[in-house]
Amino acid sequence: MSIKITGIKESVRTFRRIESLLKSKEPMEGVIEDVKKRIEERTAAGKDYRGRRFDPYSEAYAKRKKKTRVDLRDSGLMLESLTTKVINPRHGRVFIKPAKYSRKKGKARTDMVAQIHTTGSGKQPHREFVNITNNALNEMVKKHYDDRILRILGRA
Repeated sequence: MSIKITGIKESVRTFRRIESLLKSKEPMEGVIEDVKKRIEERTAAGKDYRGRRFDPYSEAYAKRKKKTRVDLRDSGLMLESLTTKVINPRHGRVFIKPAKYSRKKGKARTDMVAQIHTTGSGKQPHREFVNITNNALNEMVKKHYDDRILRILGRA
């Protein structure tokens, strides 16, 4: 009896394509860009990373700003400083890049202002916006990794 196995070369090519994808920084770039976009959209809508409405502005602050919807935009510098960085194919960061944040009372760094919002330090209400839920992150990983692997395997 003679047994011949075929298709090994195609399997090796498929595994190499998967390996190449997993060694590439490109999928992580997609994940962190999606995370950044989600943070920007939620914050503009006045919601924290879980989708809950931000605590309202104080009456005096809302009157001074001439608006009541909280979107964390005073000068715009903090949210414009939202930055992404790929560390390696399995590690990326979304963060507020330190920059000077001008205010009449003095200057603070944008990352410090973001930290104050995130923790609710002092008189500032807790408004955690630079974060993402595990479910949302899993959706992005599926989109940028799992679905692409399935396409390589011809199962998408």
